[in-house]
Amino acid sequence: MSQPQTLGNGQNTSWEKFWYVLGCIYFGAYYLSKVPAKKALSEYGLVEMTSAEKFWYVVLCIFVGLGYFNKVIMKRALSEVRFAAPQAFAAPAGQPPYGA
Repeated sequence: MSQPQTLGNGQNTSWEKFWYVLGCIYFGAYYLSKVPAKKALSEYGLVEMTSAEKFWYVVLCIFVGLGYFNKVIMKRALSEVRFAAPQAFAAPAGQPPYGA
């Protein structure tokens, strides 16, 4: 079972780090898969994209809209997050409950 994480404080296991690096080496597939998700997060004001990420997002959009359509999926998931009941999430030890 995975541990709950907070935005900005998430941690990857050593295996997740290994597979991400391996996926990036293989034609940059993991990196290019991350770009549309990061674009969606940037539109919510949660992250800033680097100039390289902005460039690759445009390239992905030109390539049959791949970047745009993947971003739409991520934005849909993010739009559902704000409707989650605050009681459904436990606060980390020593912190007040979410929504309090």
